[in-house]
Amino acid sequence: MHAHSSHSVTREASAALVEITRPERANALRVDDAEALAATLVALDDDPGVRAIILLGSPRYFSAGADLADLADEDALAHIDRIHRLLRQVLALRTPTIAAVRGAAVGAGLNLALACDLVVAGTSTRASEMFIHRGLTLDFAGSAILSARIGPHRAKALAFFGGTLTLDELAMLVNRVVPDDEVLDVARGWAHDLAERSPRALTLSKRLIDQAAPSLGSALDREIIAQLAAASDPATRAELERWR
Repeated sequence: MHAHSSHSVTREASAALVEITRPERANALRVDDAEALAATLVALDDDPGVRAIILLGSPRYFSAGADLADLADEDALAHIDRIHRLLRQVLALRTPTIAAVRGAAVGAGLNLALACDLVVAGTSTRASEMFIHRGLTLDFAGSAILSARIGPHRAKALAFFGGTLTLDELAMLVNRVVPDDEVLDVARGWAHDLAERSPRALTLSKRLIDQAAPSLGSALDREIIAQLAAASDPATRAELERWR
């Protein structure tokens, strides 16, 4: 097992389980954590023995997204750009990715999961686009992901109100919703099946489908501009300062 201060990697046959491990911050990622996680994903993607990557958190927290302490910094643009590299790397992976979600998955944490190729969520999942409660806008390509999967009206409701999704709403965003104790079994089963498929065909299929959908990279570029504008509001800056 490979370990970093913010995540660990466990190999199981041809699958790599990458677990986010910052429970003291509800698995929220600081910039350095996101960059380290991105580097780990690159290394796994370059390993021909890895045929699927399973991304998971703890039973209580998948991820609370980006640590807001970074956004309170004066150099917010650099921080946002650096943390976005994690999502850009997820999107660039050749290896199929599976998000195994339990517990809290909010903001950028939810969108990180939704950016994976396959998503299985447990019934304990508490998913929300809570940015509005901090005076912020959708991020981590949430604007494009939500619009593509549930349409603009439902996407706007999630962005405007920031409420917790019902399990029925969650089921519209992911592949399966199952009891918590089945989440990893489902993810491992998918990984096993993927290992029996042609790696080249899987990668090409990923690219074809991703290129047919709205560009998540372009969405990230637009979201940076919107997030900086939102974060410049005095009330929002005061809210962010609370998280230092």
